[in-house]
Amino acid sequence: MSKIKKCIGREGFQRINYLYQLSNLFVTENPVNHVAASMYSNLLVNISRKTVQRMEIDMKRTICKSCRCLLLAGITCKVRVKKKKVIWTCLKCRHSKVYETKDKNYKCWTQKDESLVDVFDYSVNYTTDKNKKK
Repeated sequence: MSKIKKCIGREGFQRINYLYQLSNLFVTENPVNHVAASMYSNLLVNISRKTVQRMEIDMKRTICKSCRCLLLAGITCKVRVKKKKVIWTCLKCRHSKVYETKDKNYKCWTQKDESLVDVFDYSVNYTTDKNKKK
């Protein structure tokens, strides 16, 4: 008897990850494809809402809140540092995000070790009965 923990919402996490990679691919190949990238980012946010799953903080910070375009420095957004603040400005809709940089050692709660409860391994194990007998 083995204790196998099943992750609820695994398919949702996989879809969110795939859509983020697809959006990133569209923008990095050709910045003109920002409309398709925005569509995939919008779909990504909608899936995370419907499945009631939180997006990774780094993923969430790279999506514009107004037009849902993927924010990549120098490609789809402008990054400026002014008076201990980092300002990300979307080049499509001119919406800005401001991040404070007063404390260099600051981490969001989700990035701290005490926020971690369980670690799930999604790697596929392809061992067959033939391999077990040997």
